[in-house]
Amino acid sequence: MPRAALLVAVLALAPGCDDADEAIRGEVQGLTLLEGSSVTPAAERLARHGRRALPPVEAALHTAEPAGRKNLILAIRKIGDGDAAPLLRHLALYDPAPDGRREAEWTLRSWAAEKGERGDRARAAMREVDERRAREETG
Repeated sequence: MPRAALLVAVLALAPGCDDADEAIRGEVQGLTLLEGSSVTPAAERLARHGRRALPPVEAALHTAEPAGRKNLILAIRKIGDGDAAPLLRHLALYDPAPDGRREAEWTLRSWAAEKGERGDRARAAMREVDERRAREETG
């Protein structure tokens, strides 16, 4: 099935689901397939579900293509939950695509500039990222 047809099928089925979690999973899967100007509005729609969307986003990160992972990282940023800091740390260190690593690190650094719990979690995650990279550079 062509990618566009699959996306249409996923998005068409998601709103009709009785279960909110199924709808979230549909939105997550759809987001992994989007490109261009449709990504941000889709990430914002997903963010309306709040932290409830984080487990399906994390699951989708394992199978998404690099562009899809970058879209999911944008959704994590828009969700804005500090509980995602360890996931972003992992992505900043290990995402196979440089764009994914940069997007995750950018999100953590922007959160780390904030006061409060989310900022604290992001600073802790960035310390780990920076320490790991420093160890890798020294040998």
